[in-house]
Amino acid sequence: MNRRNLKPHRCDLDANGPESIHRAVELVRAFSQEHTLKPAQSAKLAVLVEEAVTNLYDHGGVTGGFCGWLELQDAATGAQVRLGDNGPPFDLRTAVQSDGPNPDRGGGAGLALIQAWADITDYRREPDGNVLELTLRS
Repeated sequence: MNRRNLKPHRCDLDANGPESIHRAVELVRAFSQEHTLKPAQSAKLAVLVEEAVTNLYDHGGVTGGFCGWLELQDAATGAQVRLGDNGPPFDLRTAVQSDGPNPDRGGGAGLALIQAWADITDYRREPDGNVLELTLRS
């Protein structure tokens, strides 16, 4: 990765799931270009972010007052993803895996994929919500 800009890339998330997911994926594209990620790493990062953000809307109890943010930053160990939201507590490190894909919509593999492609470097519950930190494996 080229370390041209140490300022994190950031976008806000709101109750409009499809728009927020789109913003998150666009943020990955901009980050990948600026940091000259290899195509395979860029694709993995996009899928990782899409899964993490989608899970907020599909499983996080998002309501009209939902707000959150996504931040991407270049770290010495790889691309770092920080995801914050004001939803109920959810620690990915202790999450129970799905038995398989949902036959109606094809989901169900997101947590396993995140855990396979990223190191969960931190999860904490702060006064205003959850903060999850992931580092994409090389």
